[in-house]
Amino acid sequence: MSHGAICLMVSLLGMSEMATFGAEIPQTAQAALQQSANSDGPRRFNYLFNVTWEEIPMPYSTPADRHDIRADSIANDGTIAGSGSGGALVFWRPDARAWEWIPATLAPAMPKLISSDGSSVVATGDPLKIMTWNRVDGWQTLAGSTVTQSAASNVSRNFRFAVGGGKNDGEAPQAWVWAIDGGIQQLLQTPIGDGIVGAQAEAVSNDGNVVIGNALRPSEEHGIPYIAYIATRWVAGGPATILHDPDGKELPKVAACNADCSIIFGDGPWFLKDDGEFESMGSLPDGYPWTEDPYGPYNVYDASSDGSIVVGLYLANIYPQNPMLEIYDYSPFIWSQATGLVSLRSLGIWDEDWELINTVRLSPDGRLLLVAGLRKTWGFWAVVVHLTPKTVRPTGGHSTHAAPTPPRTAPNRTSQTGSRVAVD
Repeated sequence: MSHGAICLMVSLLGMSEMATFGAEIPQTAQAALQQSANSDGPRRFNYLFNVTWEEIPMPYSTPADRHDIRADSIANDGTIAGSGSGGALVFWRPDARAWEWIPATLAPAMPKLISSDGSSVVATGDPLKIMTWNRVDGWQTLAGSTVTQSAASNVSRNFRFAVGGGKNDGEAPQAWVWAIDGGIQQLLQTPIGDGIVGAQAEAVSNDGNVVIGNALRPSEEHGIPYIAYIATRWVAGGPATILHDPDGKELPKVAACNADCSIIFGDGPWFLKDDGEFESMGSLPDGYPWTEDPYGPYNVYDASSDGSIVVGLYLANIYPQNPMLEIYDYSPFIWSQATGLVSLRSLGIWDEDWELINTVRLSPDGRLLLVAGLRKTWGFWAVVVHLTPKTVRPTGGHSTHAAPTPPRTAPNRTSQTGSRVAVD
């Protein structure tokens, strides 16, 4: 998640990523084909899951008395870790239905990356350093740094390792992995390639052996400079491997993986397995009909530990009932191995009062989706979407949580290789 950490490390390069989208989109045959994809996803998703929307109360603030809260990450029990005014650590406790406010005793730190049990936090401090928190020790600066500036992107699902980007003054950013319970920050090799100037780590396996992230390449389009992110993987601290699709094209930004990083997920959206199987996750009927880039404007943010649920943002037509208006804004999507891509609003729980969405994160078990940012009417906002598998009652009368077989539909293949759409 990481998006804030990416922006932070890119700013160290003195450059920013920019994208442009036209207001008028030609309705080509290719675009029409893209928009027909996944039309049955919402029905199948609702068949497999009960989906409910819970708004998290945010404290009211005024310019004279600011108590703004940014929600950053969520644990399996629904505990939310966030960043409060002045760098405070805040927790939403679902049992108490209240925010717990822990003032910053060291320099401010954000964003807050919470453990699956809600007991510990890793964060990026100011100045750029990695900090940890638990209720016994409070805030501590992680010892063993090998560079002077570090920003955390993510933590492993078992909360043993942190990853991110770091640098010394005057140097390019490098990817790193770091054992949270002690050890030396390990810098990872920057990929060797045309124009590559640095790297950023985005996710790590539970054993710390597999790290995924992105090589950074300064680029320019229509006279506008930006940073291109190129999917990269490191295994056991060895050389960086730039990832390619079956046609040999460099894959765009990688953002998440399952617990052992045997399945990785990136913008497009796409996934790649250890066995080489590569597939696109498809597109949405109300999504921006990208015709030049085969991966499209879909940004992956997070994945569940088992890799069965992936979430992110996509450019959606905010007036789908009148496609000719073609006005687009970012909206959350969910992908599951059983249903394909679905938009959050297609599940009947979408509220259009978002001004900006800056957080889209899953609890590690994939049952809770945190969406947070700014609302148009006033201030910070956070909601939790509960994804509860529906119960099956076998003949014996007892209930299980095994997901039922979804309704059969005509195949809608988006695969470039392999014979399966589902992620095992």
